[in-house]
Formats: sequence, structure tokens, C-alpha cells
Amino acid sequence: MRRPSLFAVIPLLLACRCAFAAPVHRVTLPNDLRVIVRSNWSTEVVAIELLLDVSCLDEPADKNGIRYLLQRLLLRGSVRLSGDAAAQQLAAVGGVMEATVGLDYVEIYALVPAEGFEVALDLLAQAVRRPALLPAEVAGRKAAAQQAARAARDDPFQETYLAFREALYGDHPYARPTFGEPQTLAAVSRRDLANFHAQHYRPNRAVLAICGGVGERRATRAARAAFADWVAKTPPSRRETQIAPLPSSLIAARELPVSRAHLVLGFLAPAADDPGYYAMQVIDSLLSGGASARLPQHIREELGLVYHVSSFYPTLSTESHFAVYAATGPRHLTAVKSALVDALAELSDKIVSPGELDHAKRYLLGSYALSHQRMKDQAYALAWYGILGLESGFEARYMAAIQAVTAADVQRAAQAVLRRFVLAVTMPTA
Repeated sequence: MRRPSLFAVIPLLLACRCAFAAPVHRVTLPNDLRVIVRSNWSTEVVAIELLLDVSCLDEPADKNGIRYLLQRLLLRGSVRLSGDAAAQQLAAVGGVMEATVGLDYVEIYALVPAEGFEVALDLLAQAVRRPALLPAEVAGRKAAAQQAARAARDDPFQETYLAFREALYGDHPYARPTFGEPQTLAAVSRRDLANFHAQHYRPNRAVLAICGGVGERRATRAARAAFADWVAKTPPSRRETQIAPLPSSLIAARELPVSRAHLVLGFLAPAADDPGYYAMQVIDSLLSGGASARLPQHIREELGLVYHVSSFYPTLSTESHFAVYAATGPRHLTAVKSALVDALAELSDKIVSPGELDHAKRYLLGSYALSHQRMKDQAYALAWYGILGLESGFEARYMAAIQAVTAADVQRAAQAVLRRFVLAVTMPTA
């Protein structure tokens, strides 16, 4: 993600605090659909975000990718309207709609001018609640999904990241490709899709967030009209697979017809409800928060070993991972691995200076502010916090918690997390 300059941080933080200070209205419909509304009268745009707690844990292993395929089909027509007719109605009010998946959820969202809000919300509701799943559309979307799965296996970062997750998570579904594989997608029938939808796509597993130029009364009234008769249902029991700690560091190697070596080196890391989460966020910023951060400055600029280097730390509902990605020439691979291990070990061995810590926290908070500038981003964050079960006001608490992280907190988190690692490498085909 692009990081802001320090000169941009102060106005960004002020804008972020203003956005977070806007009232958030919450209501739970009788069917247990949670509705969150944050009005913003400075914009004419409304973002509608629906997240459902339908995770990779719900997918049968032999039909990996069924969530992704079903999400693509939501946009191809409902029982009431064909995909083309729905797209025309949405376009008539200036709206757009998209659907995707994450490891922990499925997502559908719409962006629309305020005057077309009710139309867009109704179209979104129809897509989620009553997808047509026409045989011709299933066949077409399945072929496209299989092609996307094959393309992902040819992408060096995606292939290396998947190898990393497979080694790190073992039997846990986090180890599987989010978009499925050609053979597992081929096994998904229309009946499978219809049954999966009927079992899992229910209001008591959903959070609807609405942000932008629409008032709380209008938003909740439209939500009731679109979703009140959506029937709740107890979902199938979810097989909770434990994530086993790494007994030792592991290396996973693969080959692709590429010119560079790609590596992901990472560790199991805390979920968002863990006290160590905030210190690990700061570590992420210390390592790759801008061009002057440790990894780009030392490994790329000073040592000249990599074309690209960055760290990442996704927020997941259970144990996450902290990782570093680098692309380098094959002959530099050993030197890059050693340099990365040394850079990570330094966080455990030495206390970070006050100036560097302050710089990293400013970058982190600036990035957080950037990620909440758009209505779509704010709606997504509110819905995602709802899925995670975090209390209201998490945004403000996040900023306060980051500001409170000390150098000792950083060192303790590094000592606890940055120990046994998985190194996944994709090498050029011999």
C-alpha cells in the first residue's frame, strides 16, 4: 500500500478523527441483520457494504473456491432480474456493484449517488438473497473462475504466498487458495451452489454498513424494506481447525518460468483481539513504512540486493501472519534471506530509538487515515469490525492504542512472534 509522506500525516489524522467522530447509528433487525449507518453530508456518494461471516472454514476441501464462484454469480442475475437488466437499472442511477471474498468473509458492495440509494440497496439485496444461478451463467462463471485460478498459480507473488500459507497453516483452511483451484472448481455443481447459498447466506451472519450522504432514518427504512423478510437460519456447525505452532523453521521451494527469485518469510502473528496486535502493527511500519524504513533503506538502497521488499500483516479473525516479501536476482537469494533474518532479529535484540518509533507510528496512523478517506473504505471497516465482533469505536481505540505503543512493547512483541519462521521461495525454472 502507498504510504503517506510525513507532511501529509497531520491533515490526514485530523480528517480521520473527524470521520471517526461522526455518529454511528446501529440497529439490529428482527432477523438479526446488523445495520450500521454513518452519515456524511459533505458527500453525495453513498457506500453500501454487506459482509457475511462465510469463511474458508465453511468450504468443503474438495470444493475449494465455491465461495468465490458463488460471489461472481451474484452479479449475474437474481430471480427477479437478469444480470443485464440489473446492471442497466444500476447504471441508470449512476451506481456500481462488485462482489469478492476474503479468507474470513464474503463481500458485496455498491457505490451510488445519494438519490439512487434505495435502487442500489434493493438490487444488492436481490443479488445476495435470490441469485438466479442459471445453468449457462454457472458454466460461464466456472470457466472464468478456473482461468483466474490458473493465472494465480502463474503469478510469482501469489504462488510464493500460497506456498508460505500452506507451510505455515498446515491443515487449516487458511492454507488453501482463496479463489479455489481448477479441479476443485470443476467439482462444484449448480446444486452445490444453491445448497451452499441456502445454508450460509443468512441475515444472522451478516453486517450491513452504509456510509455517506444519507440520513440514519432513510438508511434504516430502506434496509428494512430490502431485508426485513430475509429469514434467519442456524448455520451448519463449523469445524474449527486449530492452528498448530511451528515446531521449527521451514523452507518451501517452488519453480516457475520467471527471471527473478521471489520469497516470503513470515511467522504466525496475533489476531486483532490480541494485545500484541498493536505492537506488531508498529513493527510492520518500522520495517516498510516508507522509503526510509528499515527494509527498503538497508536491503534495497544500501545493500542493493532486491528489486522490491516490503512487509505485510493482514487482520484476520483468528491467528494471522506477519511476513516479508522480496523479489531478487537468483544469485542474491541466500544473501537476501540472511539480511532479512538479521533485520528481524535486530528488533528482538535492540530497543528501537524514540525518533524511529515516533516516525513509524506517524506513518502507520497516516496510512490508517488514508484507508478511511473514501466512503467505501469506511463502510468496509465498520462491517469488518462487526464481523470480527469488536466493540463500537474500534477506529478511535486503534489510533490511541498505536500511539501508546512503547519501544519495550515492540521488543516484547518481536521476541514473542519473530522466532520460528516459514521461508517460501519461488525460483526460476532450471
